[in-house]
Amino acid sequence: MHRNVTTTVRVKLHSLTERKARLIEREYSAFQDAVHGDDETNLYSATKQQAGKVRSNKNPRKDTEQPVVLRNDCITIEHDEDTVLSSWWFKLPVYNPEIGRGDSIWVPVHVPDKDTHLLEDEYIRDSELVHQDGDWYVHLVCKRSVATADEYDDVLAVDMGAKWIAVSTFLSDRDTKFHGAEVRRIREHYKQLRKSIGKAKVRSGVQVIERLGDKESRTVEHELHRVANELVARARERNAVIVFGDMTGLRFDNDKGRYVNDKTHKMPYAKMANILTYKAHLDGRECIPVDEYDTSVTCWQCGSQNTNREVQGRVECDDCGLDDNADKNGASNIAQRAVGKDITSPLSTVGAVVTQPETQVRLKGANGEIEPANSPEDVGLTLSEGSPRLQSWE
Repeated sequence: MHRNVTTTVRVKLHSLTERKARLIEREYSAFQDAVHGDDETNLYSATKQQAGKVRSNKNPRKDTEQPVVLRNDCITIEHDEDTVLSSWWFKLPVYNPEIGRGDSIWVPVHVPDKDTHLLEDEYIRDSELVHQDGDWYVHLVCKRSVATADEYDDVLAVDMGAKWIAVSTFLSDRDTKFHGAEVRRIREHYKQLRKSIGKAKVRSGVQVIERLGDKESRTVEHELHRVANELVARARERNAVIVFGDMTGLRFDNDKGRYVNDKTHKMPYAKMANILTYKAHLDGRECIPVDEYDTSVTCWQCGSQNTNREVQGRVECDDCGLDDNADKNGASNIAQRAVGKDITSPLSTVGAVVTQPETQVRLKGANGEIEPANSPEDVGLTLSEGSPRLQSWE
């Protein structure tokens, strides 16, 4: 199976002549005027069209700056080892007031070594010109197709929560790890900073906000990338497919009071899911969302929902006596749901099918009996010989 993967490559403009720097500054300023309603400003024609789309789609506030959207048929990046100033050059479309029409300028750029293989014309999509801390950058959006594996030996299930951004559990033996407590600490830290800013004098508060900038989001995103790398590495060790609880609709369907809402609604679940999916596909493995409904209140061992959460972070089952970590229980249910055990959405409906070998993954029941993770009848499959496998499908 093949998946489309989008990567943003950040290249930095450098060694600009005064004329080129002036043209870039003028184009950037004119784009801001255009997205805020000035239809008479002079811009490169294709860029002016993009400004209209930004204005209609985002309706940005007057006090915000928007990156200049560059259409992919108007830009080019080339590599030339023979030039002294730079080995990479970028063709940037601008409006040239000296000639009264659109023009293009070639500017030297620095490309990270790890990203040079991505800079092929067929990969590059619409990109953005960004001004940050006095420097100019182009964010090149590169989209390409990558192959993912057809067979897997295990399932790594990921449960996302407020205390730990991710708890991962293998289906075969419930080996569990907890990831990303730092995300919650960072959120709490900046929450307290914002409170202190609100109590400060107006001038002092503004100065603190200016110093903070977007540091919180960048720090959180760095942590999310680290967690995603850990999860993909765990899956790679056992050739496992990754499944995660789909948190779609959490903010709309899960009002549990101000305190709990504050803890859960501010956690970056969607961004974590996107980063994890992206990194899993780059690693050549599937990453599949699974309906998370009721996984936190269902006993993974006997399937009963006669459970309670009297102790924070623990789940107890009144039917079979299970006393387990709540996040581990949730991840185990996500794993079982993924392979079709007592669920409505097995992998066969969301992107993979399961073969049923004679030596398949088995689960220990409440009374010590051993049962298969799922029966062939559950997902309409037939038994086959070999080691346990998950197969992706097209």
